[in-house]
Amino acid sequence: MDSHRYRWLPNAITVARLASVPILAYLAYSKMEGPFIALLTAALLSDVLDGWVARKFSAVSALGASLDSLADILLVLVIVYAIWPLHPYVYTAHGWVILAVVVLWTVAHAASLLRYGRLASFHTRLIRTGIFAFSLFALVLFVFGFLPWLLYLAAFICALGAIEHFIMLYLLPEWTPNLNGGIAEALKKRRANDW
Repeated sequence: MDSHRYRWLPNAITVARLASVPILAYLAYSKMEGPFIALLTAALLSDVLDGWVARKFSAVSALGASLDSLADILLVLVIVYAIWPLHPYVYTAHGWVILAVVVLWTVAHAASLLRYGRLASFHTRLIRTGIFAFSLFALVLFVFGFLPWLLYLAAFICALGAIEHFIMLYLLPEWTPNLNGGIAEALKKRRANDW
C-alpha cells in the first residue's frame, strides 16, 4: 500500500473535528443533549484517530500539529460552554475550578503565541493526559451525571500540563512540536541544539 496516497487523511480528520465545533455549540445551546453526546463522542474519537493515522502513514507535519492543537482548544472550549446550558449546576458550586483551568491555559497559549508566533503544539503525554481526563469528565457528566472528584482530578492534571507547558516554553527558544517526552525531551533538544 502506498502510504503517501493517504498523507492528506489526518488533516482531513482534524478539519472535520474543527467543523464539528459550531455544530456542537448549536446543539448545546438548543439543549439537544443526545445529538450533542453522539457528535462529541465522534469528535473525541477523531482526536485519537488523526494522530494514529498521521503516524501510520508517516504524515506528521507542522500543519497537522498546528491544526490538531487548534482543534483540541476549540473542542475543549465548546465542552466548557456546553456544560452551562446542559448542566448549569456544575458551574454553581464548581465553576471556579473550570474557570481557573481555562484562564491558566489561555495564558499558556498566549505565551506560546508571543514566544513562537503560533500555538506550541507540544502534544506531550502529560498534556494529552489532561485533555483525556477532561474529555472523560465531560462524557461522564453528559452521559451519567456529575462526579465532582473527576472534575478535580481532570483540573489537577490539566494544571500540571500547563506548568509543563510553561517550563517547555522557557527551555525551547524555537518552535518544536510533538514532544511526547515532555520536559526530558525538551532538555535533550536544548542540549543537542546548544540553546
